[in-house]
Amino acid sequence: MTVVVLRWLQFAAAVVALGLPLFGMYSPAASGRALQTPTSVIAGLTLALGAVGGLLAQTAMMAGGWAAALDVTAVGYVVKSTGLGMAHVARAGLAILGVALLLASGGRRTLTVVAVVAFAGATASFAWSGHGSASEGPAGAIHLVADITHALAAAVWIGALVGFCLVVARRDRQDVEGAARSLAGFGTVGTVAVLTLALSGMVNTAFLVGVEGSDRLAASVWGQLLFAKIGLFLLMIWLASHNRYTLTPALERALRDEGDPTEAVRGLRVSIGLELAAGIALLGLVAAMGVQMPPASI
Repeated sequence: MTVVVLRWLQFAAAVVALGLPLFGMYSPAASGRALQTPTSVIAGLTLALGAVGGLLAQTAMMAGGWAAALDVTAVGYVVKSTGLGMAHVARAGLAILGVALLLASGGRRTLTVVAVVAFAGATASFAWSGHGSASEGPAGAIHLVADITHALAAAVWIGALVGFCLVVARRDRQDVEGAARSLAGFGTVGTVAVLTLALSGMVNTAFLVGVEGSDRLAASVWGQLLFAKIGLFLLMIWLASHNRYTLTPALERALRDEGDPTEAVRGLRVSIGLELAAGIALLGLVAAMGVQMPPASI
């Protein structure tokens, strides 16, 4: 259970640390950026601490007791001898690097871009500590790339939701206008992220289920978690569509007609909050799936 919780914490921190600076780079809304860097820094530090905690928890699980987590020799063995251990160390290091670059950037785009690259590397490292690294040969490379792509696309989508929450929380009319521009402009980015998640998810599932494993899918814990994950994914797509095609146009009409946008903003706050909550819950399911045997491995 501890391993699952720490994986969940790392997933959540990674999507914020990476997705929020990205949102600040492509979003036309400047109103939320004053909050974005501190939030990203906190997320990056949380990711680094979570990675260290995850390494200790994995060591304890592999050695059969928590005493091993405090044994330097045991921890060193896991780091040197397993891809999982090296992935945790790399994740913590890249997260700290990203935080340092954000703090030193002072709003300079070049350093922010490098910080984003560091956080992207930290996010990609999950593929080396999960099922994505289990396949071998040329097919294994495809599986690994699909797993990395899946993680990065999730960060783009869920990180943007955090950015939108920060933006729509502001009450000044100029901030509301910035939120409307961001919501309208996210359509293309969001669509690409969703399609990427769907396609890479299908590739991952094909590897982890296999032809023979399809008969065991519904009966396995991994399969049941997968169905729940798909359900939350579809809910998020519905909420995103509702935001894009109903709530955002309503906000734009209110602003264009010089009306009161309060009701439209309130609706967006609720809808985006629900979408973000579904995304965080989905990450929890992914964390739990990572410690279960997929049908292809049973």
